[in-house]
Amino acid sequence: MRLSLKVKLSLLITSLLVLTVLLVSAFLLRQQQSSLTAEMIKRGLTIAQDMAASAKNPLLTNDELTLNLLVQDSMKDEDVAYVVITDQDEKILAHRDVTLIGRPLERAKELKPVNSTTVVQTYTDPKEGKLIDFGVPLEFRKVRLGAIYLGFSQKSIERKLSRSRNQTILITLAMILVGIGGAVGLSAFLSRPILRLLEGTQAIGRGNFQVALSIPSRDEIGDLTASFNQMAKSLREKEMIKLAFSRYVAREVVDEILKNPEHTALTGERRDVTVLFCDMRGFTPLCERLPPEEVLHLLNEFYTLMIDTTFANEGTLDKFLGDAVMAIFGAPIAYPDHSMRAIRTAVAMKTGIEQLSRKRVEQGKEPIAVGIGVSAGEAIAGTVGTENRMEYTVIGDRVNLAARLESNAAAGQILISQWTYDKVASQVDVRSLGTVRVKGKEENVEVYEVLGLVP
Repeated sequence: MRLSLKVKLSLLITSLLVLTVLLVSAFLLRQQQSSLTAEMIKRGLTIAQDMAASAKNPLLTNDELTLNLLVQDSMKDEDVAYVVITDQDEKILAHRDVTLIGRPLERAKELKPVNSTTVVQTYTDPKEGKLIDFGVPLEFRKVRLGAIYLGFSQKSIERKLSRSRNQTILITLAMILVGIGGAVGLSAFLSRPILRLLEGTQAIGRGNFQVALSIPSRDEIGDLTASFNQMAKSLREKEMIKLAFSRYVAREVVDEILKNPEHTALTGERRDVTVLFCDMRGFTPLCERLPPEEVLHLLNEFYTLMIDTTFANEGTLDKFLGDAVMAIFGAPIAYPDHSMRAIRTAVAMKTGIEQLSRKRVEQGKEPIAVGIGVSAGEAIAGTVGTENRMEYTVIGDRVNLAARLESNAAAGQILISQWTYDKVASQVDVRSLGTVRVKGKEENVEVYEVLGLVP
């Protein structure tokens, strides 16, 4: 059965309190019983010895009347159960019950006989209950004359112990009730910050890094809360850096860097990638005709469309080149269908620009168009730059070819190379443009224009 920390602490504290109170109460009662018994033994010995001193002369003169008076006086004490004076042959000389005088003394079997020393013994009488028996020998000049047997009842001890026990029970119950209240309060006080920490971790698990808990105390729980706040702050700062960084670099690159921040340089490696260049046609003369604010607004709309379409197909937006963008597919995250992802992105860019252009025309503004070039193949992917400024990119002939294809593309055209077409031939509808002379290439390049995607 699952129990909350508050219940566990309450049960533990209450159990320890009850156990402690019971042990202390039992110890005190035992001590009180020992003290009362010792006091009764001391008092009984005093009475018995005083009687022995007073009974010697009457015993020598056979003054039975005086001996019986001594017995009657001793019986006035409520704790005295019996007093018996016997001669050297254990015949009763004085007794509360005069009918027993002259008869042999009958004692409990467990009691030892009295010789030359005083004997103190305890036993249980069927009628009187627990008794303390004092046996004092009566001697005159080392001659045994008889003995005095005095029984002290322990009922007074039992009554006092019973009152003490009842008082202890009441005090124990009161302390337990107070302890339960204190235990519940203390457990609530201790568990409350832990529950807050639990809620805080659940909030962080849901992506809420704005959590900040108040420090409840200056102890280990306070230190734990402070550590939690520091952790939340670090996660918040990391998330803010990630969000800010993602505005400039593709989130895949950010994730790779944050996985191992001490090794921020994504080492160069040969990768099979697809590179996309997209450029706005006629942007320079358009800027000359538009105010700077409208140019900035147009660029923001263009970049938003480029970023959204690239990220939608898991591409990496490598860089902004004025009115152009460069995107990579297949690095740093490898995808087997990176070429098709690039083609889908290119088609989405073209469609998005056409919609944006129609919207501008409806608003009485000049239309816009883009040219796109896509090239697939092997390239070197990694970071370039210095420790203070790094940039993730791809380098190679296929990158240059994508840039040349984009520069040769007319407004609204998507041009791809032969190597790219070979990877997506069954999924795209194209028109062959034949071989095209591309700047920087000694041989002509087979070029295709993408007309659309195969349903």
